[in-house]
Amino acid sequence: MAETAGSEDLEPLPPEWAQLVEWLSLRTAVAAELTIDLTTRPPLRRIRSTVADCVGFGLPRGELLGALLLVVDELVGNAYAHTGRPSRLWVTRERRGLLVEVADEDPAIERVAAGSGHGLRLVGQLSHGWGVRACPPGKIVWALVPVGPFR
Repeated sequence: MAETAGSEDLEPLPPEWAQLVEWLSLRTAVAAELTIDLTTRPPLRRIRSTVADCVGFGLPRGELLGALLLVVDELVGNAYAHTGRPSRLWVTRERRGLLVEVADEDPAIERVAAGSGHGLRLVGQLSHGWGVRACPPGKIVWALVPVGPFR
């Protein structure tokens, strides 16, 4: 009877490969979802850089990443400018794109839902859709940004 090779028969990866596999695994895990605490109001350029480095992994650079960063910038910038208490940014991979959600502790939904600002019109043009929902103690403003096939 022929023996099948088991996992104990495999040789360990060379150290440089093991490091690469670990790095890629971490990048893939981070790329699936990113959360940034906004309570300390990190600068928008740092937020854009973090999103580009983490979530942009596997995306073609250029137009798609640019659209994502513009949407992130607009939603976080609005939370900074129009609410007293921004709390979190989430970017999550979804089947149709990247879901960007910004939470704050201001319950006023009506002003955002009207979407009369130029920035939210831009968000509407760059996304499959956007909206706002109550999430006590405040709200979440979201946009679904389309992306090409993940590589």
